[in-house]
Amino acid sequence: MNPASVGRFIDRLEGAFLEHDARSASKEVEAANVRRLQEQYRAILRGDFEFVSDSMADDIDMEMIGPPNLPLVGHWRGRQEVAEAVRNNFAQLENQDPEVLAVVAQGDIVVLFARETGRYRPTGKRYAIHWVQLFTFADGKISRFRGIYDSAAMLDAVL
Repeated sequence: MNPASVGRFIDRLEGAFLEHDARSASKEVEAANVRRLQEQYRAILRGDFEFVSDSMADDIDMEMIGPPNLPLVGHWRGRQEVAEAVRNNFAQLENQDPEVLAVVAQGDIVVLFARETGRYRPTGKRYAIHWVQLFTFADGKISRFRGIYDSAAMLDAVL
């Protein structure tokens, strides 16, 4: 990971949430969930996967959607399985340079739109992708996660 770049990405989440919605400042639940995501990403950046795991509901359901031959794609359930998948997926990427394009939040759902460049560690090849992540919160914890990314661009880096 590129700590400075990822740090800018994390810091930008709240501002992106406040843009384009005159009422966003009064959305307390949504703002709290965006802050929770910031803390989740900060924990990943510092390698604190215990915090990552603790921020998930016991029955969390995570799916990375894409072609089955991509290593980052899969469906995982339960806190331990999901935390391990997050750790494994991030371990395959290096020099990540993500950029927030938009954050949309409604109730317990937060959606991030971003683009990212980096390197796929096993092949050493660079990638440039767009991605969308949808988080659902319950009782202050992530209960569901869906990720979709530009898998065609990632295939070039993986193969």
